[in-house]
Parts: sequence; structure tokens; C-alpha cells
Amino acid sequence: QLIVKRLKTGCQWRELSLKEYFGREKICWQSIYYYFNKWSKDGSFRKFWIGLSLLNKRKLDMSSVQLDGSHTPSRMGGEKLGYQGRKKAKTTNSIF
Repeated sequence: QLIVKRLKTGCQWRELSLKEYFGREKICWQSIYYYFNKWSKDGSFRKFWIGLSLLNKRKLDMSSVQLDGSHTPSRMGGEKLGYQGRKKAKTTNSIF
């Protein structure tokens, strides 16, 4: 729960309200960060997200997906490439 709260609010790791979840500060913010970092590196979050997506695949409404790729560099090219003077990389509007 604390990791999700951190991701939603963007607060600093030190600012997590441990007493709110555990009653007393038995667990330090470093422990929570340690597991977040470990699970990020070993792909646990990715596996969880893919599993959750597959489990709820029928509930997803893909008819109104909003993606913003306006700042995504197109290293391999694309149909409509353009160079914007203020950017170093070429960008494209294509999704695939």
C-alpha cells in the first residue's frame, strides 16, 4: 500500500506515513524503498501488471485509449519524420 501511495502522490520516501499503516514506526522508509527497488529491477512489477491486465482483459475498453507519443524519439524512422529545431532527435506521430 505504501509503494502505491508513493507512486500516486509522488511524495518523498522519507515522507511516507508509516504510523498510519503500522501503528508505530517499526518499519523504516529505507526498507520500503529497498523492496520497491528490488521488485523494480527483477521485473516483479512488470509481471504483476501483465498478469493483472490478462486477468481483466475483457473489462478493458480499448476504444478510447489516450496515448501521448509527441515526445517519443523515433530512432528507427517512421512514415512521417520531422525534425524540430529545438530537439536533438527526430520525432514521429506514429504509434507503431
